[in-house]
Amino acid sequence: MLETRFEAVVRATGKGDEVTVRPGGVVGSVSVGGVPIVVRPKIPIDRVLFMTAYAADPFRWEENWSAIAGVDDLEDGMAALFVAACRRTLQRGLLRSYRTIDADLPMVKGRVRWNVQARRRAPLPVASRFQVHDDDITENRILREALAVLRHSRLTDPALAAGVDRLWRSLEHVRPLRDPLPDLDTITWTRQNEHYRQVLGLARVVLENSMVDLAGGTVGTVGFTLRLHDIFERFVRTALREAVALSETEFPNSWRGRGLSLAESGQVPLVPDLGVRVGGQWRFVGDVKYKRDAGPSHEADLYQLLAYATATGLPEATLVYAQGPHTPITHDVRHSGERLHLRHLDLLVPPLAVLRQVGGIARESVRV
Repeated sequence: MLETRFEAVVRATGKGDEVTVRPGGVVGSVSVGGVPIVVRPKIPIDRVLFMTAYAADPFRWEENWSAIAGVDDLEDGMAALFVAACRRTLQRGLLRSYRTIDADLPMVKGRVRWNVQARRRAPLPVASRFQVHDDDITENRILREALAVLRHSRLTDPALAAGVDRLWRSLEHVRPLRDPLPDLDTITWTRQNEHYRQVLGLARVVLENSMVDLAGGTVGTVGFTLRLHDIFERFVRTALREAVALSETEFPNSWRGRGLSLAESGQVPLVPDLGVRVGGQWRFVGDVKYKRDAGPSHEADLYQLLAYATATGLPEATLVYAQGPHTPITHDVRHSGERLHLRHLDLLVPPLAVLRQVGGIARESVRV
């Protein structure tokens, strides 16, 4: 479990059954045969939750900060963050919308599905298609699945567990979803459902990072983990995007499959963590590493960054580390002239101070 779920390296010491465990970039808690395994981050847990909340909604993250500030348990903190977002989102009631239903009825309702009805010998039932206006829609069904996960989590705060149960009772009537994450990707944001954006972003985090035990035909969450690199990368990208007021088209979440390649033949594809392209022209490229900048041991990070600068034709590229020297570092590449900027975020300071650091990186590096 340590190796597969937490990406840890386990090695025998040669002293009986003693082993050494070197953690990977995954934190959280999992129960294995009744034995709890807990891996904690080096930074405070509320900072991890802050980055999660900001990436989900950079405009309203402060409204949830009071619910997670100082929290010391990842599962409790994630549940508190989700419950606070749900309560605020559902203050005006559950979102309702039109949905189309295909059904066989004893009378005509809506439109007759003639491609089905024409193949039937009997006139009844009638293959009908009609619309209803209710709250049994995709957005609410995804919230239901996230709450179902949290109801089976290892929550240590009774008041928090009670809050999850109250929200569950308001949503348990909607139909379950077998695989909610693909449905979440199909949602189109409009003025009607925009206020659900943050809570569904948090629902994605809950659903992506929960561990489910299918043994014995029962479904119960036995763990919750977060990959810190993913959390840090999403946070940095979102904060940079907001600092320079760019859209997701100009500063997308992923450059995978968008044709960036180191070779003219296109056979060496590159996928930078950060990239801005405006009017068909590259304006910024960079990478994110959730680790300490240890200097000489991280030459491969610089080679990767140089490849991004070369492929985009930019004179500079920026690498953002989660920890390192407080002073910025810039390397001038021999012969080619590219400049590689290394910047380091201090995640131990208060959230607003972290955002100011990211704003400084945006002002010096993102040329729009």
